[in-house]
Amino acid sequence: MDQNDLSLDLLLQETLALTEYLRASTPPKKESIETTIDDTDYLLDLADSMISDEVGTEAVQLELPLDQAVAPTEYVATQIPDPDTQEAIIASPDLHTILYPETPGIIYKIDNSQSTFCVRGFSTANIREAFSELDRNDSTKRVILKLGHDTDPESVMFFETKTFELAEAVREQIINRRFPHQEDSLCNISDPGFSWWMDVSGSGGRFEIFFKSHGINRADKYIQLGPIGDGGVAALRMNQARTLLRSSFPISEFSCDDKSFSVASQKPDHLGFISFKNIFLEGINNTDTENFPDNSMGRTLYYYFHELAIVRKFWIEVKTKLG
Repeated sequence: MDQNDLSLDLLLQETLALTEYLRASTPPKKESIETTIDDTDYLLDLADSMISDEVGTEAVQLELPLDQAVAPTEYVATQIPDPDTQEAIIASPDLHTILYPETPGIIYKIDNSQSTFCVRGFSTANIREAFSELDRNDSTKRVILKLGHDTDPESVMFFETKTFELAEAVREQIINRRFPHQEDSLCNISDPGFSWWMDVSGSGGRFEIFFKSHGINRADKYIQLGPIGDGGVAALRMNQARTLLRSSFPISEFSCDDKSFSVASQKPDHLGFISFKNIFLEGINNTDTENFPDNSMGRTLYYYFHELAIVRKFWIEVKTKLG
């Protein structure tokens, strides 16, 4: 031990002894509004600071072997939050708040029972404005959805469309209608039901769509497309689109009447043929106006196939939510 360390230790011992003497001899102070600093307080502070400095110096010099090192304590959110950050969180919107799109679409709610279901709703040109209106207890839209005045519209959903006209097509075919869960077992030849049915079992990619069912237990063999359109209108539009389809992909078979239509391609893997099939299977239509003739008939067929696709897509969503 060198001379400096010895002097520091002696000074520390004398200071501690003096501190203990002063604490024992000084009577307890009465509480006072005024705060004073005397020699006793100074010596006490000096002793405390010297002790803390000594302990801190020892702690810095203390080193543990690597195999005895203490792992850092896992961080937990117990620290006092920064006032600026806390204010920013309070001022920010609720993280669970849904930001609705400002696009056309359908606002709907599914009323489900044991054997049937009903899709209640309405079409709108702006989904966000429609939900804002639903927040008002006196809104007439709540009556359409059968929401009580005190009911929180948590069960209300939305479905986007590119245009308001497509939303109207969905409303006309599905909204506010009641459907059976097991249509194929309830309907028969005299009451064929409402759905279109698709048969994809043909060879070479051939498929056939029936506008009305022609038998029972059809779900075992066919795909239920749902009420995606009127059979009479479909027969007319498909015959009008015959030339258009022939220019889109090589056709080996095409037949259409008021009951069904069927089509097959010489190249089943042709992108045009697959895209046409996906209109009915998945409700996807990626065609643009330039894919159709630049006349009134071309525009009619363009909108018609988009209507079929969007109604089919909405039906898929409803059936998915029903499980």
